[in-house]
Amino acid sequence: MTTDTTKPFTLKKSVQEGDPLVLIDFLEKHTKLSKSVLKKVLNNGGVWFRKLSSSKRLRVRRATAPLTLESHVEFFFDPRYVNLEVPDSREVFASKEWGLWYKPPGVLSQGTDFGDHGSILRQIEKTKGKAYLIHRLDREAHGLMLFAYTHHAAGTFSKLWQDNKVEKFYKVEVVGNIQAKYPDGGDIHFKIDGKDAHSTFKITEQKEHTAILLVQIHTGRLHQIRRHFEELGYPVLGDPKYGTGNKNSDGIRLMSYQLKFTDPLSKKAINFELSDVVF
Repeated sequence: MTTDTTKPFTLKKSVQEGDPLVLIDFLEKHTKLSKSVLKKVLNNGGVWFRKLSSSKRLRVRRATAPLTLESHVEFFFDPRYVNLEVPDSREVFASKEWGLWYKPPGVLSQGTDFGDHGSILRQIEKTKGKAYLIHRLDREAHGLMLFAYTHHAAGTFSKLWQDNKVEKFYKVEVVGNIQAKYPDGGDIHFKIDGKDAHSTFKITEQKEHTAILLVQIHTGRLHQIRRHFEELGYPVLGDPKYGTGNKNSDGIRLMSYQLKFTDPLSKKAINFELSDVVF
């Protein structure tokens, strides 16, 4: 009897006496999934391994990986991810140890337990060999992200972000006539999760029912722009989580548009705008 492949499930199991000592055979025995499906889950990053004596776990993709009685396997299956097609991300500014990438909407910044196949980080790893996530962008949003390609660059750029030395600008479309109340733009200081959060915005176009804004965030709180403009009363158009009267079928209107910083490695000033993507 085979497992119902239409429903998500998780298996967390240590190797016992009598179990197969090859990973895919072990998974076939305990999940009842076919080897063709198991290989897809492995390739997509939905299988994890650790030794019983350690709490550190790693993704494992090799079907023939050997197991011992010290092995603990975690398997995460969701049929939505098995044959998931993900739009390609692309590098838009290249440097030796880091690069700026365009992340399309619907692509994760990094993977989850169920896999990393749908993440931009995994796409870059396949291209560059190694990649380090410096900051995140909401799955629903699209636009610029910076990734490091060496451990040294990763540490240096992470400190740059932590010290808030990067100017981050976004193009956003919000619902309502925001220009009537804030003709010159404005400052938002609503706290998020009890922490100070600061955004500023300028209006670039007021339409009949919506407005296009250029927003700069001065702090990096979770969903900061989306939550700030919901609180202000002008929710982001197409936001699936925040706001009322702002839903649409075309997705969220939020793009990471511009990054300004001094390259900590070369000391050169970087000011990059995503000018070739239609908002």
